[in-house]
Amino acid sequence: MTKSRIAWSFMAFFALAIAGYGIAYVVIGDRMYSPQLIASFRARPWGIIPHALFGSTALICGALQFSRAVLRRRRIHRIIGLIYVIACLIVGTAGTYMAIYSYAGLPTHLGFGALGILLLITTVTAFFAIKRRDIATHREWMIRSYALIFAAVTLRVELPILIALFRDFAPAYVIVAWSCWVPNLLFAEMRIRATRSMEAPFVASLQGA
Repeated sequence: MTKSRIAWSFMAFFALAIAGYGIAYVVIGDRMYSPQLIASFRARPWGIIPHALFGSTALICGALQFSRAVLRRRRIHRIIGLIYVIACLIVGTAGTYMAIYSYAGLPTHLGFGALGILLLITTVTAFFAIKRRDIATHREWMIRSYALIFAAVTLRVELPILIALFRDFAPAYVIVAWSCWVPNLLFAEMRIRATRSMEAPFVASLQGA
């Protein structure tokens, strides 16, 4: 198994696991909410339920789009991609709205708000790139978009660790409002730049398909 295949397998595993966690938010409801967040979530079910449901959808669809087998099947790729874009638009909108009421004040409002807005920007940019049939640009902006969606995974990994370190939810939540997505986006940018020339022949083959 190649390194890229191993990396994709790990990514897909965590995406599927956290997607399941998100679905539990929808199905189980209150019992899944943190005590510090339950009042806000109960007051705004129209924000948290779409955020959890469509965030889970985007996590799964986005992971599938990194499979070359899916990329080569243009019809399947387009259908999954359209579902992903719609899900991201809903998640970005709901997330930006929920950020206004996020726990711990202005730092989390700004952190989660920036995440929601950047998700909308990257996804819309990727969508219009493919409408122009600019596959190279589309690929790069979709990687950025999925790096932001993957914040759902990094948040769930980081938050328990930060709570254990600080022994308090509030400072952990302030940090994770930024740490769940900024490193993801930086890693995506480095990955894009490192693989741009390497991926060019494959992108060209899709362009000509």
